[in-house]
Amino acid sequence: MADQRNPRLSQLPVMLALMLACSTNVAGVAGDDPAGKPPTAARKVVVLVHGLRQDDEDLQKLSDFLGRDKTFLVLRCEYESRKDLVEDAAAKLISFVQKEAPKSEVHFVGFSLGNLVIRQFRQQVRKQQLGLKIGRVVMIAPPNHGSRMAVIRKGPGTLFYFGPVFNQLGIGFPALEPNLDTPNDFGIIAGGKGDGQGFSPKTLSGDDDDWLRVETTRLSGAADFRLVDAEHDKLDDDPRVHRLARKFLESGFFESRASRQPIP
Repeated sequence: MADQRNPRLSQLPVMLALMLACSTNVAGVAGDDPAGKPPTAARKVVVLVHGLRQDDEDLQKLSDFLGRDKTFLVLRCEYESRKDLVEDAAAKLISFVQKEAPKSEVHFVGFSLGNLVIRQFRQQVRKQQLGLKIGRVVMIAPPNHGSRMAVIRKGPGTLFYFGPVFNQLGIGFPALEPNLDTPNDFGIIAGGKGDGQGFSPKTLSGDDDDWLRVETTRLSGAADFRLVDAEHDKLDDDPRVHRLARKFLESGFFESRASRQPIP
């Protein structure tokens, strides 16, 4: 009788080893960080693309806001907006995505000129068959049909201040437009007063954000559209815009499915 052993006791070391392995996997999967964020592969990759006369630091507030959502991995792509043409900036965006997230579906939030960079990026990816995966796009104050202000303010001094891309936004836009693809799943946030006059009634006809007419931001195929009472250079830091952008990245609409304002 003394030589007989409990079979459960003989299995105890194996059971303990399995428990230890499982607990290690739950507490610290490869890719987790000490802050408890999910692995990179489990988060949505969101790339922010800044506007004219900006760098990636100008989207810091937007980046911080989106970054507080643990389901997002927020990256910022920088280009030289006073030197680069749209096609140059798009090539830099391709290199950035290929380096930072070559296998992930990448979502984008663009501000102003950055939206044209995203649209040309999409065309270059498609034509070159690069295989990069493009998800949702949030366009904040996009000059989707050029900028009337860029036409009005043309001249040597303006080009010195804004750089050669300013011509692409103005008189050169007809040549640029064929190189801009329309995203598959995108929403637009425009600035304006909603009164039909806007912030620059003496310069721009219709509603505007003091730089772009609301009508020039609109693009056929948008899943949703929102107008925010704010001037152009305030939109990227506006908390209302931040909340709308996060909701669209999460759900494909700005507030609710029932309240969508698609652009046919």
